[in-house]
Amino acid sequence: MIGRGSALALLGAAVATPGAAFAADAPATIRIAYMTTDAFAQGLYADAGGFFKAAGLNVELVMLGNSGSIAAAVAGGSVDIGLGNPISLANAVESGLPFYAIAPSALFVDSKPQSFMVVAKTSAVQSAKDLAGKTIGLVEVRGVTQAATAAWLRKAGVDPLSAKYVEMPFTAMGPALATGRIDAAFIADTALMSFRAQTRSLGCPYAALAPQWYLNLWYAGKDWLAKNPALARRFVAAIEKSGTWANTHQTETGATLQKYVPLPSDVLAQMMRTDFADKLDVNYIQPVLDAAVREGAIKHAIDAHAFLASP
Repeated sequence: MIGRGSALALLGAAVATPGAAFAADAPATIRIAYMTTDAFAQGLYADAGGFFKAAGLNVELVMLGNSGSIAAAVAGGSVDIGLGNPISLANAVESGLPFYAIAPSALFVDSKPQSFMVVAKTSAVQSAKDLAGKTIGLVEVRGVTQAATAAWLRKAGVDPLSAKYVEMPFTAMGPALATGRIDAAFIADTALMSFRAQTRSLGCPYAALAPQWYLNLWYAGKDWLAKNPALARRFVAAIEKSGTWANTHQTETGATLQKYVPLPSDVLAQMMRTDFADKLDVNYIQPVLDAAVREGAIKHAIDAHAFLASP
């Protein structure tokens, strides 16, 4: 087993030589996780855009349901590189899992929200303050969605502990709202589009964490990074290029997304699309971790540098 400093040094040396010819290394297969939302689909876009192929990588894309299932897959070795939000990654590291963030992915910008707290159009709930004592559907409990919801409720004068949180996939939220099983749902725009006409938005809780922050980060375990520094370099270079490209080629990425999510073209055109970051920066991570500590989503204060593997 290697120490954290050694893992950082190995990846740093690998990523610090982006000009090295990828063809010098034999093509290799890596397994990466994704989810069927725009913010978690960068792997799909990088693959469809040819960025992995150009980096000499054969990539196996593995669809999983939430950040928790992705972390379990990385820990268990069924995927090599995962995608998770800063809070889930911090909790994993705090629990002793040797994960290192190697590249950013989706960037939350408060002026371009892509996830919303919604209620049924016929609901008596009119604002966040009406959610005291109500049941809220979240894609993951004790993660970033709950931390954001808690911060958002607190700003509205509601005790977050008065609400009940139910974990469910995005696909179950529409039926759960329609049947009254939940009173509100915090849902990604991609999933919301199929039943937007039946709901009303109360706002975007993510903005309560920080104005701008990384919605998710690409990460891997220290053993894999130590054994595969060249693959890590290839992956980071490809993913950074794909993010820059995706930000200006939303027609192409939209067509890719439609292959995995049943979105009519007119509905897709109405969506606020994801911005992707191209460099790791703790300033887009630390405020979220600090907010998560305040809301009890992370037990102890943690420095974002503790799980970053950057050159």
